[in-house]
Amino acid sequence: MRDNKEVGRTFRRAYKYIKGAYSFYEDNMEIISWGIDNAKVNSVANDFVESLFDDWDEVEREGSIRRLFASAITPNGYVNYLSSLLKVDRLYTLKGKPGTGTEKVISKVMEAASSKGFDVEAYFCALNPQKVEHLIIPELNVAFTTSNEYHNCNEKNFMEIDLDEFIDQKILDKYKDELEYNKKQFDSIMERAIKTIASAKKLHDRMEAYYIPNMDYEAIQTCYEVTLARILECEE
Repeated sequence: MRDNKEVGRTFRRAYKYIKGAYSFYEDNMEIISWGIDNAKVNSVANDFVESLFDDWDEVEREGSIRRLFASAITPNGYVNYLSSLLKVDRLYTLKGKPGTGTEKVISKVMEAASSKGFDVEAYFCALNPQKVEHLIIPELNVAFTTSNEYHNCNEKNFMEIDLDEFIDQKILDKYKDELEYNKKQFDSIMERAIKTIASAKKLHDRMEAYYIPNMDYEAIQTCYEVTLARILECEE
């Protein structure tokens, strides 16, 4: 019971660190958004939509959007499985600092794909679950990915677009100190968050050592079989 309480406390502290770190990340997003040429970002998105979907006729149903995560903040740091996911014929990589609008481009492509009847897989940011970072359109064998210092894919690109080219350099120069300070604070606090998550994981592992020798796995298997049988009866 003591360890269980400590696990909860430690995870709550880690989440507070992550929340605090994200405020610095958000500030950089806002600063950079002041200097981004949104018209050019929208043009990139529109070009993708036109090239991928203009030749497709109207459909009777919208495609489904499966919402997933491809990356996580773990006791071992930032982990992703992009290389195992992005096995497609055409991989478009979007590079850009926070605030450049990479998620805007991917969101527009996602909505257009769905409206044309394509089922898609959308992978969201572990730090901000409202932000889409990667998109796969299986039927077209096409994918879009966001590449930055925290996650990237080693798969060969079909095309790479660098949205940093659309930032007004004057904004970057004017707020250089603030941008550098925010990034330093974000990285430092996230490092502390990851160490705290690792501490919670060690406590959780110790708790499992209490439970595992005392589990009735045969009873669990029986429960599984009974539950599965009930589900299959419903199917009939």
